[in-house]
Amino acid sequence: MEKIFADLIERLKAEPNQAQGLMLMAEAAFENAGYREQVPVGVEDILVVRLDAVGDMILTSGFLRELRANYPYARITLVCSPLARPVVELCPYVNEVLTFDKDSLDRNFPAMFETLVGFCKEHLWQRHFSMAFLPQWGSDNLPGLLMAYLSGARERIGYGVNPYASWGAEASPEVAVRDNFLLTNNIIAPREAVAEIEKHFYVLSAVGLAINKDNTELFFDAADFLRAQDMLQVIPPNCKRVVLGIGAGFGSRQYPVDKLVVALKALAAKDLCFVIVGGQAEVADANFIEQSLPSGKVLNLAGKTTLRETEAVIGQADYYVGNDSGVMHMAATAQLPCVVIYREAQDKEDFLPGALSEYRRFPPWQTQSVILRPDHQLEECANRPPIYGWCHHAEAHCITQIPSSQIVAAFEALEELQQRELASE
Repeated sequence: MEKIFADLIERLKAEPNQAQGLMLMAEAAFENAGYREQVPVGVEDILVVRLDAVGDMILTSGFLRELRANYPYARITLVCSPLARPVVELCPYVNEVLTFDKDSLDRNFPAMFETLVGFCKEHLWQRHFSMAFLPQWGSDNLPGLLMAYLSGARERIGYGVNPYASWGAEASPEVAVRDNFLLTNNIIAPREAVAEIEKHFYVLSAVGLAINKDNTELFFDAADFLRAQDMLQVIPPNCKRVVLGIGAGFGSRQYPVDKLVVALKALAAKDLCFVIVGGQAEVADANFIEQSLPSGKVLNLAGKTTLRETEAVIGQADYYVGNDSGVMHMAATAQLPCVVIYREAQDKEDFLPGALSEYRRFPPWQTQSVILRPDHQLEECANRPPIYGWCHHAEAHCITQIPSSQIVAAFEALEELQQRELASE
């Protein structure tokens, strides 16, 4: 089989425009080696491929739990990005976690194919997977689809290279599944499954598997909890702990830190302590916030915790205030009441929400929240074609329209809601 793939790679390099036809060589190699044969019931070896960001992996935690519930005796291997590994390395629903950095791939198809063949040869071919699941819906999932195909898995279940086709004006299942020969079961998410986590669970229900719970989970251990507890002990017991999520995957999702400080100064009169979490990219902004607020009002943990320790810190907090980010999804999973700031204009959320609406696809899941968004796009973005999230800039742009006073009002609304709930208990 290795000889066949070596020949295939050389032919792909010479004839890259014939990729789909040449892939038939790979299929024949897998069939001849027995990879496509039915395995006996009860000995399932399952692959899950999820190669994107930390927040996406947190949203996939419920999928992993429900997959395990349907296959309690299977061996489940998860392949994720190196950045996301810490949030799943203690997941009790998988037997093995492997990492692959899709951002390091050469996007020239023959080079991508060669790299993925090498990974599968080293890590996956010995498994003889009965099935592979790909719960990612959206763009840039070709590396994951190719990995699942090249793993040798007999059944390959998930969303294809162009799931957006099912949302267009000419939408049809035929359009959506075109050219997705990499999958044996190409799932078409229904339009009512707008939130991304609903699309994850739909992959399972679409093939007849049961969904018993639809919450997400965090996976950290006692050492992470105790480390977080030790860091948080400097906060007076009468102060509520407000986690600040000041980072985000894209600059246009980051609310300007100087405007955030205006809101925090107004809230600082309350019995609150702001706990800043994040990585090295957030250190400078975290230091600015710490220096701008009264002494004793900020616990600056930016760049000082692992991802699992960050989860444990959030699990011992009371509120979240910040951007749409992986940290926000941690906070929602921990059931913190959330004030979340999105870049997406309010007048755009009903235009293809399952494809283009950031707020509708990635809301704080199953927790109390107040969502802040600009009323409309700024003119420069409004005059350009529709885009996911609706802001075309690389840095903070449309999101800057949200006044600091709205953050204060949103937080006070959450406080009031919490007080009413406590009074009713």
